[in-house]
Amino acid sequence: MSNLKFWTPVYQLFKPDEPLRNQELQDLYVRRDDSPVDRLMNLLAMDDTSAKFLLAGHRGGGKTTELRRLEQKCVSDYTVVWVDTDTALDKYNIGYAEVVVLIGLQIVEQLQKLGWKLPDKLEKELLASLARVTYQDKLTGGGNLELPKLFQELGMLLRVGFQRETTTTREVRPALSEIVRKVNEIIAIAEREKPKLLVIVDGLDRKDFGIALEMFSSSLMTDLNCHIVYAIPISLRYSSAFRQPMQSFDKCLDLANIPVFKCDQNARSTNEADSVGRHILATVLQKRIGKLNTSYSNLFHPDALDLLCEKSGGVMRDLVRLARTSGEVALRKKSSEISLSVAKDAVREDRQSYTVEDYQFPELHAVRKTGQLTTNAFDSPKHGKIVICDELLHNKLVLGYQDSEYGRWFDVNPILSPDLERWRSINPGNL
Repeated sequence: MSNLKFWTPVYQLFKPDEPLRNQELQDLYVRRDDSPVDRLMNLLAMDDTSAKFLLAGHRGGGKTTELRRLEQKCVSDYTVVWVDTDTALDKYNIGYAEVVVLIGLQIVEQLQKLGWKLPDKLEKELLASLARVTYQDKLTGGGNLELPKLFQELGMLLRVGFQRETTTTREVRPALSEIVRKVNEIIAIAEREKPKLLVIVDGLDRKDFGIALEMFSSSLMTDLNCHIVYAIPISLRYSSAFRQPMQSFDKCLDLANIPVFKCDQNARSTNEADSVGRHILATVLQKRIGKLNTSYSNLFHPDALDLLCEKSGGVMRDLVRLARTSGEVALRKKSSEISLSVAKDAVREDRQSYTVEDYQFPELHAVRKTGQLTTNAFDSPKHGKIVICDELLHNKLVLGYQDSEYGRWFDVNPILSPDLERWRSINPGNL
């Protein structure tokens, strides 16, 4: 077997940007103690009103996989509507207006897919309200305007964003309250015949901090009368600027990273490996390798496997990416296994995707020393005043963990530990 032919299945097996879905959830998922799924299911079942929940975690930490598990477990008791903002909305030019309209569209489309007939009166009223945000010269759903055509055109508009107005696009915000009212009327009528609605909104955790803060500070994000679970950025979750807006939601749940080191009784990082956490991470990789034939059984040397688990910081996507990079390195080295040497080279390659600015090092040092975030700010020429730890969290330079006994704690991403040590060695006066 050629070296390329040997490593191609490994490369295709480790796809960091593809969360587990469908049968893969059954075959490859590894149970984690902090999974929010069971808790969310209990909260949803106990709440007789329309509850709004937030799920916070690092990008790539496994939120989408956990939300897919929630979808699977709830599909028999709820009308589940999955909203993928990454594919439906512009990555940079979106706000609460686009999100609220998208959720409304997805609810109506899902109900129709399930065979529910939208009453004629409500259909005309929904057409009229949606037309106000799509056409400047059509204030009603008259003529040949129909929902499928309007949904298609509005979908294209959402991908551009309402902020980029053209000569035929009206300002959407004056019509938002009307749209929400009509969607709520649809929800109320539909739930008389169909199970209660559960909307899961994925992808908003990948938005920039400023966009996410403005979005989730709008009351419209909680005005739809159905259960909704939003994924949010971890930097938003721990920002003082979000303390008040967060009170509008029923609860914010956390999906912490899987610890690769233990903390002490003061919730500070130690150098002691967390064997339980590393075992979970190793099992993630071994389960995937188990899908291949027996010639791959001993692909990872134990010390290489441990290094990859450690340097992933317990972030699932980064773990999978390190495994894929290791395969690339092994291919170049004409190796048929992932040795410690191969793993070290893979870590060095992935380290290059992180950028640490000079002003961030003192905060990294403080987090490593205390296990907690700081509120120190930096006047950025480009972005103005920023809270440094908000930025460190958003860019995964600092990672969050949960200890069953000592609570929440934070640490520098292990892949950056050598950089912090070098900074410390040349800046002893700042320690």
